[in-house]
Amino acid sequence: MDFVRKTLVFAALCAPLVPHGLSAQTPDVVVSLKPIHSLVAGVMGDAGKPRLLLKGTASPHTYQLRPSDARALAEADLIVWVGEAMETFLHRAVENLGSRSRIVTLHEVPGMHLLRNREGGIWEDDDHHEEPHVDEHKDHGHEHGELDMHFWLDPGNAGRIVDEVAEALVLLDPARSATWRANAAATRKRIADLHASLQARLAPVRGHAFVVFHDAYQYFERAYGLNGAGAVAVDPARAPSAKRLVELRGALAEHKVRCVFTEPQFEPDLVRTVIEGSDVRTAVLDPVGADTTPGPDAWVEIMRGLGDAMAGCLGRS
Repeated sequence: MDFVRKTLVFAALCAPLVPHGLSAQTPDVVVSLKPIHSLVAGVMGDAGKPRLLLKGTASPHTYQLRPSDARALAEADLIVWVGEAMETFLHRAVENLGSRSRIVTLHEVPGMHLLRNREGGIWEDDDHHEEPHVDEHKDHGHEHGELDMHFWLDPGNAGRIVDEVAEALVLLDPARSATWRANAAATRKRIADLHASLQARLAPVRGHAFVVFHDAYQYFERAYGLNGAGAVAVDPARAPSAKRLVELRGALAEHKVRCVFTEPQFEPDLVRTVIEGSDVRTAVLDPVGADTTPGPDAWVEIMRGLGDAMAGCLGRS
């Protein structure tokens, strides 16, 4: 008995101390995409680490849910995703969870600044310059597929995501309310500092036209006054027709396009075909951070990477 008693006392002394009023376990959080995961990680801070579903170069347009992902979703207290038009692989899984987990669908967050998708090819002046804005989420009569879901590339939307996640964590773990809200405030400060830095970095190239592989960047364009002129593909999962590529090649000189940007997740041969024989340059844009280390710094690195690529390619004469 003495041995058992001494063992229990030793185990108690070695157990980690939990501050008064806090639960021993933080909420189990699962996040779909790396830039969103980064913002969630910033809110959680040292209190816990969210799980990331899509790692490396996996694309949300083509990803297939694995059994380990399904288990993580079933065990999660909180799931944060963009919405079914972005993570098509998650739609059925989230639907089947019912009320077992708290689910934050970000395109439904009140006040989220949403834009409608544009067409492929060179955008017409009216489509390019008209603000295709959809008011804060409500029954506005538009299908989810009509909306551009890359809204984390708008610093204002990034701040809204941070606030929404912080309040979701407060509801799940009110004992740590002060932690979640303090971490959210610090993350919003980082977003604001980066935004000011990118405004200065990109100001000299605002007038220079560029074409992207697919239309994933209009939130970034509008945040920094950039001159996106068109997209090679409408749907990144489907190759554009030969006719569209010929039309696009012919439009590069007419619209004084300086750069055509590709992406690491997709085969760059199409972009090389479009710019072949011209003086148009190419560089890589990565809206989801394929090569970026997951964590609270990833969103900042993704945004800074976009700014550096655009300033570097567009700024060369």
